[in-house]
Amino acid sequence: MSKANGSTATTSTVSKVNRTAIIETLKAHGPLSRAGIGELTGLSPATVNRLTGSLIKERLVEVEGQKESTGGRPPLIIRYTGRARLVAAIQLATDKATGILVDFDGEVVERHQAEFGSEEVGGASAEGGAGGARLTVTLGLLDALLAAAEAQGRPCLGVGVSVPGVVSGPDGIVNSIPELGWSNLPLGKILRERTSVPVFLENDANAMAYGELQRGAGQHTSNLVALLLGNGLGAGIVTDGVLHRGARSAAGEVGYMLMERSSLRRSYGELGDLEDRVGSQALTREARKKGINVPAGTLLTAHDILLLAAQGSEPAASELADGILDMISMAIAAMAIILDPEVIVVGSGLATNSDLIIPGIRERLEGRILEVPHLVPPALGADAVIMGAAELAMNSVSGLTYLAHHGG
Repeated sequence: MSKANGSTATTSTVSKVNRTAIIETLKAHGPLSRAGIGELTGLSPATVNRLTGSLIKERLVEVEGQKESTGGRPPLIIRYTGRARLVAAIQLATDKATGILVDFDGEVVERHQAEFGSEEVGGASAEGGAGGARLTVTLGLLDALLAAAEAQGRPCLGVGVSVPGVVSGPDGIVNSIPELGWSNLPLGKILRERTSVPVFLENDANAMAYGELQRGAGQHTSNLVALLLGNGLGAGIVTDGVLHRGARSAAGEVGYMLMERSSLRRSYGELGDLEDRVGSQALTREARKKGINVPAGTLLTAHDILLLAAQGSEPAASELADGILDMISMAIAAMAIILDPEVIVVGSGLATNSDLIIPGIRERLEGRILEVPHLVPPALGADAVIMGAAELAMNSVSGLTYLAHHGG
């Protein structure tokens, strides 16, 4: 019995690998005849005929037309299409939730946004108060995306969700996001109970790293770091083409880096040492101390401070901006030394503006570490995180299998 099962598994895997080879060949070379597919993949005519037939039925490829005949039946021209299938992706931020539908060609076909409101969340639980209200908004956004896919007549095969915090365990537990009023919330389980569609949760920096690996600045690399500077600070790490999450799914929580000797004499709870210097709460507090006008209920991000400094409208912002760049440069130096990535993608929340960040970091690091990695903004721009969540869902439900590792 075990021998039969092993044989079946092997046959199934070979079939998936061959299907993947056909799809990747069509992606890379454009529409081809079955003979052309066989020539480029090395697969036999019988295998190509069988597998392209099943791929056509599944609407993963389609017949584009016929090639001019040189005698006999004209050969069909087959092209890859991802238009027939969709995934949904949701990005949760501190102030809103954004949702998109993406086809398997990577095109965003629909976009929704839901504001969370400005209620105070300190001490709120997920079951009630502001935390519960934000969860209700998130569930409503999921419903809206699935309904939109159904209205388009294209199946939604999976949902990717990014959150600004650590996600752990099979229930997708969000350990702590004080800005949303969530602590140890089994968000993955809650979302999966809402729909029969598979749901995949990921930390937002990890999602950004994966998206840039698949469709962005890291497409031709296998080792990269994505640094996401928003209300807090996090990093997604890709090593040998695979997301590195760590033993407790907390790899890349660079907000907890200790920045100086005095850091060893303090205790840290929800915010680590670095985040307590460059996170929104710390920056808003320091900005007010320096006389910068910050409206009540507003949190300034590092990007906000850097923008104020660049505009020159708030002289006190320049000192804060220098401190931010110093701290971020030290964090990047540590990651570059330990991980030796080919690329470090530097993203500043939802509003990316690399000119405010990257030159200052490069200037601070040159001549101070062995080699400054290639520092780039997210090629996917403001959609880097949410497209990463979509890519994670897409990859998980695509049914593609690679002999050698292929980007995740």
